[in-house]
Amino acid sequence: MKLLKRKTSTRVSKIQKKPTLSKCRCGGKANKPKPVERCQDRWIISCQVERCFATNIGQGLVDTINGWNRLSTHFYR
Repeated sequence: MKLLKRKTSTRVSKIQKKPTLSKCRCGGKANKPKPVERCQDRWIISCQVERCFATNIGQGLVDTINGWNRLSTHFYR
């Protein structure tokens, strides 16, 4: 049986880019992420359209943006 060898790397990992916000499912633009009051590292993103109630609240800025992008393309919340 052949033994698998792990590669050792001395390279510095690539810097992760901050994801951009996609449009809302209603076609409107998303507000910039706002920190939640009296919470640490919690963010809220909502739609700019007044009648649209799409919001996403999450822990960590990158995770919240990724969640908004994933959920904003679907017609359910």
